[in-house]
Amino acid sequence: MAKAAQKNRRTRKKSFILTLGLVLLIGYFVITILSLQLSIKERSSVLEQKNVAYQQQVAENERLKSIVESEDKSEYIEQVAREKLGYVMPGEKVFYDVTPGA
Repeated sequence: MAKAAQKNRRTRKKSFILTLGLVLLIGYFVITILSLQLSIKERSSVLEQKNVAYQQQVAENERLKSIVESEDKSEYIEQVAREKLGYVMPGEKVFYDVTPGA
């Protein structure tokens, strides 16, 4: 009878160790999958931002391409002179907004 009880204890001990090992292994896999899902979500949002920036750049390139290919470039030159260089046409009055916070 003592041999049967001792054999039963060994079997339970092995079964407990095996169960514990499986639980730990499953826990590891669950944590790994959750971490990968989080990483995928973050990278998807970065990819979406990059796609939006790409589409904006494509639109800007098309606008600039149409300006370069157009026959009348004086309109574009005037726009650049006004916006970037601060030039005004002769006789034109310029008003500056000096209110605080504007």
